[in-house]
Amino acid sequence: MRFFLTKNNAAAVLAELNPSLARLPMLVELRLIDTETQLASWIEKNFSEPDAVREVASNINFFGSETADILDFRLNRAKGILLLLVTCWRLIIRHMRSAKRGALREEWFEILPRLKRGEQSAELLERIANVLRPRLRVGKHLSWTDKEDACDPQRPADLMSIDYEVEDGLTDESVLSAWPDDASADTDDKLLRLLTHALTAALEDASEARVEGDVGYSLSDTDVASVAGHQQNAYRSGFLPIVRVTADLWSRLARKDVRRALVLVEIWRASPFRLIRRLAIFAAADPAVPADVAANILMTLPPAELFFANSSVETYRLIDARWASFAANDQQAIERVIAKGPPAERFREDQERMVDRCRFDLLGHLERSGVQLGTDAQSVLTEIRRRWPDWQLRPQAQAGFQIWHEGSSLIVGDPAKLSGVPDSQLIAASKKAADEADFLEGDAWQALCATDTPRALRGLEAQATIGDWPAWAWRTFLWAAGAQKDLSHVTRTAQLLLEWPKEGFGEIAREAAWWLNEMAKTLNEELLWRLWDRLVEVFLLEEEKA
Repeated sequence: MRFFLTKNNAAAVLAELNPSLARLPMLVELRLIDTETQLASWIEKNFSEPDAVREVASNINFFGSETADILDFRLNRAKGILLLLVTCWRLIIRHMRSAKRGALREEWFEILPRLKRGEQSAELLERIANVLRPRLRVGKHLSWTDKEDACDPQRPADLMSIDYEVEDGLTDESVLSAWPDDASADTDDKLLRLLTHALTAALEDASEARVEGDVGYSLSDTDVASVAGHQQNAYRSGFLPIVRVTADLWSRLARKDVRRALVLVEIWRASPFRLIRRLAIFAAADPAVPADVAANILMTLPPAELFFANSSVETYRLIDARWASFAANDQQAIERVIAKGPPAERFREDQERMVDRCRFDLLGHLERSGVQLGTDAQSVLTEIRRRWPDWQLRPQAQAGFQIWHEGSSLIVGDPAKLSGVPDSQLIAASKKAADEADFLEGDAWQALCATDTPRALRGLEAQATIGDWPAWAWRTFLWAAGAQKDLSHVTRTAQLLLEWPKEGFGEIAREAAWWLNEMAKTLNEELLWRLWDRLVEVFLLEEEKA
């Protein structure tokens, strides 16, 4: 391929020979392509191939708007392509046109100085809404198994990843902190309407791409754990910034002009999109919304939204905040809706049990909150408990959340398991402890390397004297030994690495290279360059074999 492409017109050769587009990354790496537009004819020849969609999406960052224009023109005249594949190519072309490559995306940083100067023009408000609108991004399709990729694609997301993202680094906090608290109610209202329009347009777009919908857990549920500020929103983006800005600005507007705020609630509750209806449920928890209006929002929601997807987060929040203010007849009506449960057809299997679980969670939460349930609701809850006696409610803080993330807790092994073990037996004892340990017990050798590196080194040295070089133990040691401070220990580690038999040294070469980089300023130059040369030799040999 190198010969053909360097001796001939690359674009013509690729279109004629039509190799698999899986070779695209190699062509880029070998610099056999002068301009990205050379690949357009090759791609065109594969418009009807699902694998071509996968490969182009996987390497989407190589392409820009010029290729997009060519592909768009040629796709318009192409015939006999499946509608699914046409949709995929349209999405890919849109990404190529909109992605800004090779330069910082500075839209928000152009807006910010104008806000700080107190400007609130209509044009600036429109730019704020536009920069917060999530935009299409496509990329490599990630699947758990090869079998998943082998299945016939049914929707674009089966061939490529589809996300909707905002400008890199743009967060709701950065926008809210810049927006003045003393902005007039009229200005707040104008921005909120623009934000609602932008959010609606993004949701319409995501729905057409079939990553957003009212049935099941969709993209917006992944992005927005809670409309209200919550720790579960940490590390999320996409639809989150525009939703959080909209929710917070609505709360500010409600303090300034309740009438305008209530008009927006009515607009949101009538939306065909679940995410925007979640904004209405969020707002209804505010005392500014009359209790009868808040109760009516609960009673007129699509029944499923009381119980699952992330709408349930706002439902639980609203019930907790406003239940006491609801009229008795409204409370009874809401209890009846809850007691009925979600539509059974929303579940693919085990429908009766799943409906029971939804009713149990919400009725049980009401009871736990001190609500005196009506006779009918109480009897439903009692009957569910009779059928499922082992069920327990989620913790209060997790109520309403279908998925709950907590900070990961590192499982650390106990080095005490190796206390009293002679250095000469340390490696064998560590291996035995690892083989017998339960998953949650951690790794005693890893813990020893981190807490007593000199002793771990002595154990490895003792093993080396009898010609045993266990790669598993060395790999763990080298990662932990990056914090070595004693020069004698650093020097001895380097000497042992140089003594490693040639056969098998490649198994720890990458860990050794990392360790050498960490110790470069500590190790004397002779050992540094001897070990450097040995590692280079290993990596060059690997390249030759590849």
